[in-house]
Amino acid sequence: MVIPFRLEPIRMTTLLLLAACGGDPIDTGKGADDTAGDTDTDTDTDDTGGPDPATVPLAGECTDDAHWGAFAIDSNEDYAYVTGSISNGVVPVSVLTQMMESGDCKIWRRENPFCDPSCDPGYTCDLSGECVTYPTTQDLGVVTVDGLSQPVSMEAVTPGYTYFDTSLPNPPWTPGSLLTLDTSGGAYDPVRLYGVAPAALAPVSMDWVINPGQPLAVAWDAPASAVRTELVLNLRIDQHGLTPSSIECVFTDDGAAEVPSDVIEELMGYGVTGFPAGDLTRRTADSSAIGAGGCIDLVASSSRLAHVEIDGYTPCTRDPDCPDGQTCNEALERCE
Repeated sequence: MVIPFRLEPIRMTTLLLLAACGGDPIDTGKGADDTAGDTDTDTDTDDTGGPDPATVPLAGECTDDAHWGAFAIDSNEDYAYVTGSISNGVVPVSVLTQMMESGDCKIWRRENPFCDPSCDPGYTCDLSGECVTYPTTQDLGVVTVDGLSQPVSMEAVTPGYTYFDTSLPNPPWTPGSLLTLDTSGGAYDPVRLYGVAPAALAPVSMDWVINPGQPLAVAWDAPASAVRTELVLNLRIDQHGLTPSSIECVFTDDGAAEVPSDVIEELMGYGVTGFPAGDLTRRTADSSAIGAGGCIDLVASSSRLAHVEIDGYTPCTRDPDCPDGQTCNEALERCE
């Protein structure tokens, strides 16, 4: 099973999104100049004595420069799962460079650090061209998640200290429920993160046609209840570039939005290789400081994959995939 996970860094952007219920905003951050988290100290409780999901403080995602790992709870069309992995430092290639911003959308570029001589085993090249110790994953002890349709209690799977549970029903929750993730007995103990279960995402269409110089319109069913969610769009069309770039948009979860034409034009200017991909995600995000300057987060989401076509472009794995007169550049997976 291939589980999409945040360590492939198509990250969430800096945006204040008002909750659908009129509660506190979700504050997400990115880059060294932004600060993840908010200063909301609302401690209202529900009838069970726990925090009220309508007002529980949600700090948004960690910034790239402090991101040591993440937990994700996702419900997609086929299955639901919980997964997570936490390190003791920042993986340099996960720190993205912002190339453009327009409206609710940004273009992020993944860098390709180079060190000469190359780094020894156990080290990696950072963005300044220096070899640094590669972060190692950590044992967080027992990780539990409350608020799902069935209880989740996970211990780290070695090697790698990865956490996962793929036995959940789908959907794994009642929309609007408070989700609470706790760690006990391991590194950074204790850690608590919150989420609010999102309603199932129902897009009008996940067939996206990308045309240079034209906006990309997307539509979906807005949540029927007052759930504190935002809608995130990711689009990747340069899968094999040395420094591939991607679009990330964070929209108000009100049922319709568009990727501006100038963002589409700029992204295509960076190159098109491989098979284009995209997704829509309805989510909440929370984060917590750990260690010496680190941060981990929890994203609770309902996600859907897109079928992406680019006007005038044909991806391929072999020559018969291509139109007459073109051959397949197998290294770049594109017809030329």
